[in-house]
Amino acid sequence: MQKKTLTKKEIRALEMIGFLFLNLGVVRKAESTINAILVVDPNNSWAFYARPILYFLKEDYETAIYFADIVLQMKNFEYDLLEIKKLKARSLFMLNRQKESSMLIEEIKQEIDARSENEEPEA
Repeated sequence: MQKKTLTKKEIRALEMIGFLFLNLGVVRKAESTINAILVVDPNNSWAFYARPILYFLKEDYETAIYFADIVLQMKNFEYDLLEIKKLKARSLFMLNRQKESSMLIEEIKQEIDARSENEEPEA
């Protein structure tokens, strides 16, 4: 039997289903959806972005940090990495690694300030 590959629209639909499961906190279904996406599209950026969120929701903070670090090292990533940095800081805090968490929070604050300075003032 020949394998059927999914179209971009079908993969996008799976991403949206996974996003919904993550937002609803339906962790097992979110994990199954993320894994299914990675089977058909091993470089899927949404699945990479979702993994640290998934493991944070599972309260597996070490794994959340592991996958956050992978995402933060990726080049030309199409999602906002600030949210992953925040998640990593919360994971570090949950593991009683306050010094590392505080340092990352300071980095996040600086990034937010830099973004604010670069925004156009509203008229």
